[in-house]
Amino acid sequence: MANEEDIVHSVTGNFGRWQLRTIILVFLCKIPTSWFMACVIYTAPVPQKTDYYCKPTAIDNGLGENTNQSHLEAWIQKTYPSHEDEQKTDREFQFDQCYIHKPVASGELANYTNPFDKPLRDQNSATIVPCDHFEHIAEYKSLVTEFDLVCSRQLLVSVTQSFHALGALIGGFMAVKLLKSVSPKRLMLYGMIGQIICGNMTGLVNTFVLHVYYRCLTSIFCAFMYTSGQVILSDITAGRARTMTIILSELFSSIGLILLPGISIFFDSWSHLYVAISSSLLLLVIPHRWIADSPRWLLQHQKIETTLKLLLESAAFNNRTIPLDMEQRLEQLATDLQNKPVAGYWSLWDGKSPRFFIVLIHWAWAVSVVIYSVMVVMIRFVDTTQLHVNTSCLGFAEMLGIFLGLYFTLYTRHRWLWSGYLMLFAGGITYLIWFIPESIKDAHKGAYEMIFWLFLKLVNSASLVILTVCSGELVSPEKRAILSLSTGCFSRFWLSIGPFILVLIKIHRLLPITIFATLALSSGALMCFLNIHFCNDEQPKVKKIPTPNTYRRKSSTILLRRLSSVLEVNGSDGSNSDLGCDNPSLSVSIEEFWEMSKELPDEDSLKMDAIVAANTRRNSCI
Repeated sequence: MANEEDIVHSVTGNFGRWQLRTIILVFLCKIPTSWFMACVIYTAPVPQKTDYYCKPTAIDNGLGENTNQSHLEAWIQKTYPSHEDEQKTDREFQFDQCYIHKPVASGELANYTNPFDKPLRDQNSATIVPCDHFEHIAEYKSLVTEFDLVCSRQLLVSVTQSFHALGALIGGFMAVKLLKSVSPKRLMLYGMIGQIICGNMTGLVNTFVLHVYYRCLTSIFCAFMYTSGQVILSDITAGRARTMTIILSELFSSIGLILLPGISIFFDSWSHLYVAISSSLLLLVIPHRWIADSPRWLLQHQKIETTLKLLLESAAFNNRTIPLDMEQRLEQLATDLQNKPVAGYWSLWDGKSPRFFIVLIHWAWAVSVVIYSVMVVMIRFVDTTQLHVNTSCLGFAEMLGIFLGLYFTLYTRHRWLWSGYLMLFAGGITYLIWFIPESIKDAHKGAYEMIFWLFLKLVNSASLVILTVCSGELVSPEKRAILSLSTGCFSRFWLSIGPFILVLIKIHRLLPITIFATLALSSGALMCFLNIHFCNDEQPKVKKIPTPNTYRRKSSTILLRRLSSVLEVNGSDGSNSDLGCDNPSLSVSIEEFWEMSKELPDEDSLKMDAIVAANTRRNSCI
């Protein structure tokens, strides 16, 4: 609707101080939302082998109350099955806390009071059974220690993240439906209040089922916030400013990821961290009144008076002119918006846009969103001793990827191609992670692995920017909203399954990153294919760059030719300014430079003409 007849755009303009106020407030809401998505890194860190041990019945019956640390270590050595770590060069022996010898589990050693004496039964012949209850000795009180999320129950950490993605899927659907009757500004306020209440409940409940339920519910309210915020930003901006606003909105999610380690160090409990993250939105509830509502939504619902007040405020802040018949034109636009036909979902598959392209863009979206979100959760398994540093580095990689995607969007013609090439390169080079030697120190190994993680994260962020801005090119303007909804729901569905990739860590710790690399290769190939049919025609081709010598030779010849032609035309009327007596500066584009160079006559003849023209010019100036 942003054309010369659109009264809203003519009054608000593309961008100004009025838009900036709303943009900053909407952007700030992205930070708590990203905290809530990524806080599982610190609320459920990967437990170390020394942080927990199985708690058999014998210990509960009295042994555990009267043992010191040395007795406890001896107890663990005598009751746990051990295995040799063949990957280590010094042949270390480690204990498996997830299992215990059956005699201990069944209580046969209940009267065993001296853990330094060997049991009478040979443990090598004992049956090994899973442990049901654990004793945690970690200083940090996390979800792992609260609900025993170790061994086979470690999969439940993925369940919490999966329900977060499910909440985003449900919240997206609900937001689209609610926006038919609730204004975007009010829906955003509902999302803030809901996230504050449900987010605090997520950290205060004492059962795992309720924790998962409230985490899903909070994610629904998060979806209300960023969906309504996106509607507002798209409506109050236009042109290149809209493109940059949509892209840079993701920048604040990366900033939130960078700040999260600094927030987590102040809390020793997962519950306190949830309360702090959720309560931070209280700082944005009061400034919410200064967020502008969507003018076109107001017009579509016949709220002319509110829209008029909003546009007058915009004109005052941005110092723009206002038409004297603005109210009548708003009424006409409101009628047009109300009678505007709405594209249905199945119109995407009507064949006007090739169905194959629609399928490809859905798959590319699913791959990018899964890599973008699940990699944040998987960072818990890469060098757990440097978790804070790794999380911040991941946020910086996202930021660099966003700026790279912004450059591709604004200044390249083949943005699909460049993004596809980078995804192919990142996916291919990530396979080299398997060639990191096992003999090096764990700290060095974690640093080398992080290089591959960060590069893939950077490139995927750039790819997601291209998808966000350019997916609408595949369909006509009236279908872009339904395409955005379809790709968003499809990608969030796969995102709800993505966290379960961590199950493969039980097989090998490098399998998840290998799967991400394979997905990146498939997405890169699809984006390269899309480049064949979709190109940024608004961006001109880069012309051949002239050398300094070529510039000197051609420019002097062009100047002589222009001088001769001007003098021939204007020599008779005696106009000094037209004849060049005031020495005007002449400039041409690079394209014109090469076109004029091809048609230049002989340089000697131009010099003779210039001499004659100079004499004529001198006489006329006298």
